[in-house]
Amino acid sequence: MGECVKNPTFMLRQCRRSCGVCGPIEEDVTDDSLACVDTDDRCFGWAELGECTSNPKYMLTNCRNSCGSCLVNVTKTSDFGVEQRIEGMESPLTAAIVRHSIAYMKRVRTLVEYASIRDGCTNQHEDCALWAALGECTVNPGYMEVSCAPSCQTCEQIDIRNRCPLDPNAVDALYPGDLNAMFERITADDSESARYGPTILSRPKRKTDDSNFVGGPWVVTFDNFLSEEECDRLVHWGKMTGYERSQDVGKLLPDGTHDGLISDSRTSLNAWCNDTCAEDPLVKSVLDRIADVTGVPRENSEDLQLLEYSVGQYYVQHHDYIEYQKERQCGVRILTFFLYLNDVEAGGGTAFPDLDITVMPKKGKALLWPSVLNQRPSDKDPRTDHEALPVERGVKYGANAWLHMRDFRKALKENCHN
Repeated sequence: MGECVKNPTFMLRQCRRSCGVCGPIEEDVTDDSLACVDTDDRCFGWAELGECTSNPKYMLTNCRNSCGSCLVNVTKTSDFGVEQRIEGMESPLTAAIVRHSIAYMKRVRTLVEYASIRDGCTNQHEDCALWAALGECTVNPGYMEVSCAPSCQTCEQIDIRNRCPLDPNAVDALYPGDLNAMFERITADDSESARYGPTILSRPKRKTDDSNFVGGPWVVTFDNFLSEEECDRLVHWGKMTGYERSQDVGKLLPDGTHDGLISDSRTSLNAWCNDTCAEDPLVKSVLDRIADVTGVPRENSEDLQLLEYSVGQYYVQHHDYIEYQKERQCGVRILTFFLYLNDVEAGGGTAFPDLDITVMPKKGKALLWPSVLNQRPSDKDPRTDHEALPVERGVKYGANAWLHMRDFRKALKENCHN
């Protein structure tokens, strides 16, 4: 197919016979060894246990029927997603894409290299083939190569490990030793951050230090980081956007991403400050301030996660570090900048159980801590486990700003962050 998909505007008109617009294409795999049979009575049971993905070299050869890897199993587009709509002026071109995608999916179902994603390689919209015929696989690859992979013949792009390789030239926000240097700068009496009222709650102990700090990690508050107006605006955006039940990181999916998980360990509600919220000048000023204080570029930050905790709601002890993001373009979360958006009548503190520290909510206050180690800034610092204590009276509003090692905005745009 090649250029027939990459350059359909020209190819499907000027090279009609080669691209199969004139009629059905010939199936290019006729090996009788690919018959639809199982060579072992145990194949069905193994397939039920996921062996078609876990052990594809054996299963896709010897258990073709149970694994659905028979060439004859793919005869129409509904065999791999939503049935494609073929109508209108572009129907000949669309039909050509459909014929080629069927032949392509027959190969995908039999090849070991596609084993982990072959079941997830589906057309997710009825117009995938039409869009492919119009050149959208090239114009809009971020969506098309994943959501219309059969039509674009890009099943391998579903796996995030193939779709999102690490950039060897990417610049890290932190190198060994930078974390301590950043906090020393932030908390210095003559620093630009002094205007926000920094208070050190925990820090690494220096050789010449007579304080009670016993070796870190850093935990710092800023008593007046936000204005009243900024706090009220963020609360407003949370309500406008619509709060939903907060989720944790869920299970690993076949494409290498992770789904969300609702659990009893986290009962708060949250909304994401993106699109219109993120463009609000007051919100921008908050994000710029966070970048100025930390020295971490704005593009390394996730959208603000706006939170609402009602009476009895909480988040049990956990850590913000996400291990699998070591292998993502954005890198791991290195810092959490938590913003308190209102005064809470009772409860709702942020506790660090291993450090015996609890920070109580206060409108305009911010709390900053690292998720990583000073000398190994891509590795988790387990000492910053924390929890959101239950609200006892009133309601608590807050916001998480999570800062990553590398450019998060680019990874998000390319669907390469999860």
